[in-house]
Amino acid sequence: MANIHFCPLGSIVILNDSDRKFVVMARGLNVRRHNKVFFFDYGGVPYPEGLTGDQMMYFNHNGIKKIVFRGYEDKDDKTIQDALNRFLAEHPNIERADAQNW
Repeated sequence: MANIHFCPLGSIVILNDSDRKFVVMARGLNVRRHNKVFFFDYGGVPYPEGLTGDQMMYFNHNGIKKIVFRGYEDKDDKTIQDALNRFLAEHPNIERADAQNW
């Protein structure tokens, strides 16, 4: 798998098959469902509403249709991106979730 240039926190994206905007609030998530753990690249909340209750949208980098706004990037963000890509390289069989298997 090629390295992903993860969107930084605070980025605003539009997902495939949607016109809604989401703000990236988390990256590299292991989410448990039905006693199984799935990996998602991102967790986000609707823009402009933000977090309402405890609902977060989980999605992967390949599910992004458009990056509307790119969040702040610095050396700390690069360190996290490198760590996420290392984790994915070291776990090639990790189950990545998507709309079909979620």
